[in-house]
Amino acid sequence: MAVGDKQKEVTLNGFLEFLFGIKASTWTEGGHWSAQWVGLPGGDWRLLLILGILVLIGGGWWLYKRDAQQVPFIRRCLLYTIRISIVLLVIAMLLEPILVLSKEEKIPSHLLVLLDNSLSMSLKDAWKDEDKANKVSRNLGMSADTTALRQMNRMQLAQKLVNESFLKKLSADGARTVHLHSFSDKFNPEALLLSEEWQPGGTGTAIASSLRQALLSYSGMPLSGVLIVSDGQSTAGEAPEEVLQMLSDEGVPLVTVGVGTTDGPRNVAITQLEASPVVFVQDPNQITVHIESRGMQAESATLVIEQRRNGGPWQEFIREDIVLNLEGALQPKTYEFSETKTGKLEFRAKIVDAGPEISQDDNLASAEVRVIRQRLNVLFIAGSTFPEVQFLRNTFLRDRQINLSSWLMAADKTYEHPGDLPIRRLPVTQEEMNDYDCVILYDPDPTQWPINFPELLTSFVTKAGGGLVYIAGEMQTASMFDRQSDPSLSWLNLLPVIREPGLFRSQVQIRLSARSPWKLDVTDPGFQDPIFTFSTDRQANEQILDNLPGMFWHFPVTKAKPGATVLAVHADPRMRNEYGQEVLIASQRVGPGWSIFIGFDSTYRWRYLDEQFFDGFWARVVDRAGRSKQLGGNYPFRLSTPQATYQPGSQAKIIARFLDDSQMEPGLQRLYGDVERGDDQPIPLTLAPGNKPGEFSTTFPVTQPGTYFVRVWLGDEAAGATVKAATLPIKVEFPNKELENPTLDEAFLQTMAVSTGGRVYDLAESDGIVNAFQIKQVSRLLEERQEIWDAPLFYILIFCLLVTEWILRKWCRLI
Repeated sequence: MAVGDKQKEVTLNGFLEFLFGIKASTWTEGGHWSAQWVGLPGGDWRLLLILGILVLIGGGWWLYKRDAQQVPFIRRCLLYTIRISIVLLVIAMLLEPILVLSKEEKIPSHLLVLLDNSLSMSLKDAWKDEDKANKVSRNLGMSADTTALRQMNRMQLAQKLVNESFLKKLSADGARTVHLHSFSDKFNPEALLLSEEWQPGGTGTAIASSLRQALLSYSGMPLSGVLIVSDGQSTAGEAPEEVLQMLSDEGVPLVTVGVGTTDGPRNVAITQLEASPVVFVQDPNQITVHIESRGMQAESATLVIEQRRNGGPWQEFIREDIVLNLEGALQPKTYEFSETKTGKLEFRAKIVDAGPEISQDDNLASAEVRVIRQRLNVLFIAGSTFPEVQFLRNTFLRDRQINLSSWLMAADKTYEHPGDLPIRRLPVTQEEMNDYDCVILYDPDPTQWPINFPELLTSFVTKAGGGLVYIAGEMQTASMFDRQSDPSLSWLNLLPVIREPGLFRSQVQIRLSARSPWKLDVTDPGFQDPIFTFSTDRQANEQILDNLPGMFWHFPVTKAKPGATVLAVHADPRMRNEYGQEVLIASQRVGPGWSIFIGFDSTYRWRYLDEQFFDGFWARVVDRAGRSKQLGGNYPFRLSTPQATYQPGSQAKIIARFLDDSQMEPGLQRLYGDVERGDDQPIPLTLAPGNKPGEFSTTFPVTQPGTYFVRVWLGDEAAGATVKAATLPIKVEFPNKELENPTLDEAFLQTMAVSTGGRVYDLAESDGIVNAFQIKQVSRLLEERQEIWDAPLFYILIFCLLVTEWILRKWCRLI
């Protein structure tokens, strides 16, 4: 087109735009124009409008015919036409005419890609189907070796799929605009970036609700489809029917990609390798492996335990084929071991031959044990000199398993107190007291102790796990028990016996007991206790006990405390009370510590039978009392639960299992404890013997979520207020639906996709995913609406018609 012609066209278009009072946009070029009447009524009102116009047309003609008969017919028609035109122009302006400038164009459609980033996407699948695993591995661009596939969680696999190349294919060379978002319990409006590592973590999955929120965020945009990448576990939000119907009505296909496997995660883990950190040479000890499995019930695996000594090479200790338990249940495996030399012993346990798992990092656990000689630090305090004192002191000095510190309270200040660890005063701090493993008191005079010594002694036993051995004597013991309500003598409560106020012996009883020696009557629990094991042969041991020389004097007590073990009573049938024969030797756990009461002071007479009987008895007493302290002051039992966690409203079970039966009192019938949560009042517990020897258990309700702290102690029910307790936290939490059934829910994804005309794919079908969307560019009708009822054209026409009518009427002499 010539420049002059183009200028003429531009001038003409400008003139027309002026006449109609419009300003056309540049995008309307190449489009078309149409007129619409905004004020045009519909229905019956439109019919009335047409009738009204017809009446005006007919009425106007009738008036001109009647009033202008002298005017020639042609002039009359011309005047009539001008008047009717003016009326019609006014009616047209009242009907609000508009010009619609429209143009159709092609634009990219929008494709939503929604990625599930809930907690279940952090799981690793086992991929038991090797063929399927190979296909997925190849399709995601990984090596033919499926090891890397099994080491990646679902989110990482999804990120492998939804890469830059995949999104480019979805965009169809710009024919679609792809929007990538994540969702869990709600839709995340911020776009996901390929340059960042995607992290799962949402506590719930609301697929339908998130889909609705995504559609609302992109409302008004032409959608070519929605792609959801998920494992199909929808644990929250609304039902999908309504939002799927919305997609179906709008013709938007929903395509789903299932991430994971229908088998779900398989995993076996060693949650803990339990062993005492310190053990004695030649002692029988235990090591316990706690195993937890998921999705592997009744399947087999191999447990291998290895050990090494002092950093040497690893050697196989145990190899056992095991059958895995129910999901969520802890499976303990306990094995015995004993060491003949001191040093460092390391154990490591691992699960092998378990098949595909989500992770093998948790198949290994280790523990370290320090093996020490049984050399105990003993503090021997004697209130006065007596043959028992001299022989005991010499015995302890000879024993290479004991480091002795002795203190004779009746000695003068210049006296050198003998011992392996000589002292010049009694302990005055808790640190000094806790350097000892066992304290032996022979008929002491508490008035000569440091003022804080009773508190140090109590804490030593009840908190640090130390041992206390009390030997009754004729000078101080009776007066102390008569004043046992004195706060300075509160440490007497540590002893396993009760002497009620007012208990006394008549002179006749004293003379009877002193006339001839009386032997011990060892009880059945006493025969089972190691301190009375003079021989490994039971018959020979009983013979030794029968032949032990007896005692002339003893200190009478009322009875043993509840929970205490009576090891020996007086053999004289006259030495009895309403509770039975008078107690001579009793023992009891006091918290983690041990208390032993010996109600006579003539064990030295046993030397007349054999010196080894006296020495061996006291070596075993010291070992019995001080072993717990030497091993760290811990209880000889371990607390555990059959499950890692519990749900509110269920019954939790607590188990106390003794690691060494010799550390359990033969007469022990129950353990006491309590459980508390937050600021709630503690609930008392009583643990009764279980089905296995050395095991006590009980159950209690857990009604609220949170952490419950269980405390269990040895001693009577009231001891929990003063002694250190063994503790165990128990987690109670609502079930995590994300992990409750963490398999791929392919059926749910299939239902969602099919109802909208889409389909479900897996990770091995990326090309099929791209081809599932048919809509690319979509047509868009652009419209611009401009009012022309007040256009200059109308006013010009009306003005011109009015002027013309006036001139004609002048000409026809009508005015």
